[in-house]
Amino acid sequence: MSRARRLVDIVRTLKSAAPGALTAHQIAEKFSVSERTIYRDMAKLIDSGVPIEGEAGLGYWLAPDDGPPPISLTWRQAQILWRGARLIALTAEEEFALDAVKAQAQLSKILGGQRVDRLEGHPILSLTDKLRPAPAVLAAFTRALERQTAIRITYVDLHEDDRIIEGRPVAVTPVGEMRILTLSTPDRFIHLRAERVRKLTLRA
Repeated sequence: MSRARRLVDIVRTLKSAAPGALTAHQIAEKFSVSERTIYRDMAKLIDSGVPIEGEAGLGYWLAPDDGPPPISLTWRQAQILWRGARLIALTAEEEFALDAVKAQAQLSKILGGQRVDRLEGHPILSLTDKLRPAPAVLAAFTRALERQTAIRITYVDLHEDDRIIEGRPVAVTPVGEMRILTLSTPDRFIHLRAERVRKLTLRA
């Protein structure tokens, strides 16, 4: 059994035992590993945010009415989650990006090397049209990024409606053949596909 699979099963075992606790010895016997291995597994789960309480010698239990839901995925669902984690890792704020990298690593263990290699060989987002980023758009965005100048964008969304978006440029992220433009607005970060930018102007 892989470690990733064992970690998932340990959480399920703790949920089944709730509200009671299980000692490291009991868990080690169930999974045919050493107690030292269980201590390391528990440390990993706690570090990942699983609400496990207790410690070596006392036993472990899940916090009441908490804990992750049971995991039951098809291969296709796991691949979709992997692609989503990869996109978030590339485009999100630092805290979410770091969590996405950890999630992607765990999903990679579940999917296996061959599936991950195939996923890495394809763009994260499938192109639904033949549009490519206009060089003028990328040049203007990069210039605004270097100068830290606010910009105003006319953006064509997936419903083919025009949206006016204003903010400050944060990053340009390559995703396959696409480019994701990240803007900072007063209340959030926005990620846009560069090829759907109809007009970009720098603001004073």
